[in-house]
Amino acid sequence: MLRRCSILLLLLISLGAAQTFKVTASVDRTSLAINQQLALTIELSGEGANSIGQINLPDISSHLALLGSGGSSQNIQIVNGKMSVQKNFTYFYQAVQEGTCTIPAISVNYKGQVYSSQPITIAISKGAAPAAATAQSSNLAPGDASDEDLFIRAIVNKRQVYQNEPVIVTFRIFTRVNVSGYALSKMPETAGFWTEDFALQGQPQTREDIINGRKYIVADIKKMAIFPASPGKMQIGSLGVDCDVRVQNRRRSNDIFDNFFDDPFFGRTVRKTVLSKPVAIDVLPFPAEGKPEPFSGLAGDFSIQASVDKNEVTTNEAITLKVTISGEGNIKTIPRPNVLLPRDFEQYEPKVSENIQRSGDRISGSKTFEYLLVPRFPGEQRIRPVLFSYFDLRNRRFQTKSTPELTIRVTKGSGDVSTVPSGLSKEEVRFIGQDIRFIKLNTPEWRRQGGGFYRSSLLTALWILPLLALAGAFAYRRHLDKLSGDVAYARSRRANRMAMKRLARAADLLKPASQKEYYAEVSRALLGFAADKLNISEAGIVSDEMEAKLRNRGVEDAIIQPYMRLLQQCDFQRFAPADGTATQMEEMYKNAKEAIINLEKAI
Repeated sequence: MLRRCSILLLLLISLGAAQTFKVTASVDRTSLAINQQLALTIELSGEGANSIGQINLPDISSHLALLGSGGSSQNIQIVNGKMSVQKNFTYFYQAVQEGTCTIPAISVNYKGQVYSSQPITIAISKGAAPAAATAQSSNLAPGDASDEDLFIRAIVNKRQVYQNEPVIVTFRIFTRVNVSGYALSKMPETAGFWTEDFALQGQPQTREDIINGRKYIVADIKKMAIFPASPGKMQIGSLGVDCDVRVQNRRRSNDIFDNFFDDPFFGRTVRKTVLSKPVAIDVLPFPAEGKPEPFSGLAGDFSIQASVDKNEVTTNEAITLKVTISGEGNIKTIPRPNVLLPRDFEQYEPKVSENIQRSGDRISGSKTFEYLLVPRFPGEQRIRPVLFSYFDLRNRRFQTKSTPELTIRVTKGSGDVSTVPSGLSKEEVRFIGQDIRFIKLNTPEWRRQGGGFYRSSLLTALWILPLLALAGAFAYRRHLDKLSGDVAYARSRRANRMAMKRLARAADLLKPASQKEYYAEVSRALLGFAADKLNISEAGIVSDEMEAKLRNRGVEDAIIQPYMRLLQQCDFQRFAPADGTATQMEEMYKNAKEAIINLEKAI
């Protein structure tokens, strides 16, 4: 008994998970020339698809001659306990007659019920197929990806709407080629519309669809709701997408290796830009009959609610009034409601918050206006109903919703009634009437404060300082421009700084164990300083040349000769045996620094 129940349960699960039987027909092209071939694919999907042995083909021999069958293939998958069965039959035809040919619906009898595909219309021309011309678009080689193989459509749920009625626009890509990636390059123009984008989670979900008898891979890449702001003829602009299309290399060679690399796996990627066609929308004006005053200008389905946080308060005690308008429509453009308050209430600018949900093909949510009110006099106060009018799209007429009347009992609080200044927050209003105001009763003492400020030296300094700062900034700007444009000037300005850095590195080496490195660094400091001052290359500088240039610059021999002797001593110590003492090294450091300073003053 238990075994029979298990078998029955398995059968019920299999029947529940079975796929609905379906017949679809598609062709590889819908436009061809005489003598060109056409491939017709018939796909059976469903529980018993694999049990169909043959297909009864319609007679279309007047335009298309049957060349033969390409065989059949079947695919069975079980995913999460659900079985999917597909079986394909392929047939090849050749165009023999010019004109328009319709492949009738192909019928299959399964379990006493007839299932049929959709008819397909084929255009046969005398010369080359029209599709060959379209393959040249977007810098693609013929046969790569034509406009019939890759395109985008803007699909709208309605083309005639009222003002502020939402239109759901879905941009859908259709492809018969391998698209490895895409990027939105042009957003649609929506002038005159208020737009709300739907978030598409993760990667676009792909599916198969047959358009004019051709099978495409389809995916939704952008979805949004648009609300027309005014009546008349309006247009949704084109969406541009850059697609990376993987195409097979087109080679004509007898080389076996070229034939091997003709495999699609070794194809190339080309960039193709596709644009959707603009979509026209007819926006109807609201009916003039029965239009309420005031009218919000919104269309949809809305409700309104109002509430206060306290019904019994004392004078000068702040209360909060919340007015919430919720429903389905253009939530963001809900206007501020007209709240009529008693004259004894002080009212402040409301705090506005929105909550918008975008799910399926609906834009819904709520908009809340939070008012801060302060009653100034005791008594029973009434807040009149708040009205909200809109155009009901379901019933095609105007609707007015209202809130109930709110009653607030105000008792006299401690302290006098105070006039409330505007611009205070809710927390600051709570302390109204609690302020301490001191009155100074003693007679003020009058005395002379001195001369006017306009005569003081401080005012003169305040006038002069900006001028000095401007002059300093101008001089510094000229200095920077000269540094960037005059190489000699720039080298001369930085010569002393660079020489002192090299001497500092030499000071770190001031010990007998590293005296060769020490003298080399001192020599670089002396040579580099002279080269920067004379604007000559440090590399390969000759002592006689440097000495002559220094004399030409008007430097006295009393400065040149000690400078050249120091360079000779450095060269000698670098290449001679290391027998110098720490005292001699310190003396060299002191003389080098002094020589650089003297030369700096002379040039």
